[in-house]
Amino acid sequence: MMTFEMFCLNLPEVTSTEIQFWIANEWLRPQEKDGSYYFQEIDQARAYLIIELRDDLGITEDAMPVILNLLDQLYTTRRQMKYLCEVIETDHYPEPRQKLRHMMKDEVIVDL
Repeated sequence: MMTFEMFCLNLPEVTSTEIQFWIANEWLRPQEKDGSYYFQEIDQARAYLIIELRDDLGITEDAMPVILNLLDQLYTTRRQMKYLCEVIETDHYPEPRQKLRHMMKDEVIVDL
C-alpha cells in the first residue's frame, strides 16, 4: 500500500492536484481510511493508463470516463471468458462442456 504522497512521488508526470481530480471523478479508486488515500499497484497501473490515454492518444477529460468504462468492461469480460474457458476444460462439468463446445464449434476461440 502507498500513501497519497508516495503515490504522487511515483508519478512525476502529473501533479497531486491532477491525481485528486482523477479520484474525485472516480478514474482512480484508492482505498480511503481516516481521510487518507491508500493506493495499490493496480492503482498505479491505472494512473499510467490514464497518462498514456491523455498524453499519447489525446483522450480529453470529457471522453476519459467513457474510455475507462469501456476498458473496465473489456477487462471484466476477459476475466469472465478466462474463467469460462477454465470451466469448459475441467471434467467437473461434462454435460455443459459438451453443450458449449457444440455451440462454439464454428466460433473462433481466442486464447486468453
